[in-house]
This record gives sequence, C-alpha cells and structure tokens, in this order.
Amino acid sequence: MKIICVILLLLIFLGCKKNLIEKEMNLMNEMNFVPSKSIKIKNLLPFKNDHVCIGTYILKNDSIISQYEIESKYSLMVIKLKNVSKNCTFNNHKSTNYPTPGYFSTINEGLYEVNLSPEIFKDDYKINSIDIFSDNEINYQVNNDTIKSFDLNFSKYVIKINNQDAKVIFSKIEYYGLKKLNANIVIYQIEDEAYIFIMTPLKKSILMDKNKLHEHLFGDNSPK
Repeated sequence: MKIICVILLLLIFLGCKKNLIEKEMNLMNEMNFVPSKSIKIKNLLPFKNDHVCIGTYILKNDSIISQYEIESKYSLMVIKLKNVSKNCTFNNHKSTNYPTPGYFSTINEGLYEVNLSPEIFKDDYKINSIDIFSDNEINYQVNNDTIKSFDLNFSKYVIKINNQDAKVIFSKIEYYGLKKLNANIVIYQIEDEAYIFIMTPLKKSILMDKNKLHEHLFGDNSPK
C-alpha cells in the first residue's frame, strides 16, 4: 500500500510539473519578433541621439523587449516590466552565487546573451522589489526614486524580480576569449511601469563612457 501511495504521489508531482513546463513553454512561444517596431516610453522616445531600432518582441499585443543600435557603436536592449509598485525597492549585491533555474527566452546581443524568464512578464502579481547580483560592484551615476543609472563591468549578472529564483533576467558573455564586458544600465520607473535599459559596445574594442546611456536617454535635462 505504501508503495502504491508513493507511486501515486510521484505521478501527481510529475503531472503538475509537466503542466507548469507546458504553460511556460506556451508563454515563450507566444513571444513574436517584429522588425523595426519599438517600445513607446512616456517622456523618452524618440531618443535624443542617433539610433536604429532592430525590432521588438511582442507578447499578447504588448511590446515587452526592444533592441536598438546606437551611433553604430553600441547595442541597447529595453525590457518593460508592468504592475510595478510605487514603493518598489532596488538592491544590488556583489555575489557570484545566484541560481538561475527554469526555462528562458534567449536574446543574442553579439558579445553576450540575455536570458529572460517568461514569469517576469505575467500580469497577475505586483513587482515590489528588483535585485541585481553581479560579480563586480555597480557604480551609480544617478540613484533616485525614478532613475537608477549605473555602469557595470561583468562576466555575468542576474536581475531578480520579487526575490524569486524563477523570475530572473540573467546575462553572460558568449564571445570567445572575452572575460569582462562593460555595460551601462538604467532602470527608469514611470507610473506602474519600469524599463530596464542595457547598453553595451557592439565590438570588444569599443570603449564606452560610464555616463553614455544616461546622456543618450535624457540629455542635459535629466533629473538628478
């Protein structure tokens, strides 16, 4: 009898896990790429300087990720998060110990790749915290309730939503022989939405100023 109960429990667990995997895979499969289309962001677009929109990933008629080429030198990715609390907290941690379980959509950014959990795009929960884990410390240029602007020299980093291991964005270098990559990152919150901007060089030989992304987005009229 005990063996039968154990088998039944195992079958139930595997069935639930299969359903969860199928739901996540369906969400990933619904994400479609539309060339030249870009996310519309209040008070920001069009950008201040020269840019080319490569295209946008659409999920259920909502633009969630856009990719740009800036000044023929830099790659820029924009990720939109919805249902963000007005009191959402941002924390950063210097750590190499961060789990990245689950299933991801992978976007190639040339020198590195970005992996996104489909869970972060769901509308049925409020985002109360955003944590970034990286192997090097971040360096703030702006840090207020609306804008978090910083540069990061990384080999891998993880952005965790609501401190849940299954709700993460993580990036790692894929270019052979490249150990570290410099990135400018801005988290811009307006109303109940937050936008994560990630700018990196298109080639490993290109240098990037630590304020490049902030200046590109906001020019001289940026809130400090």
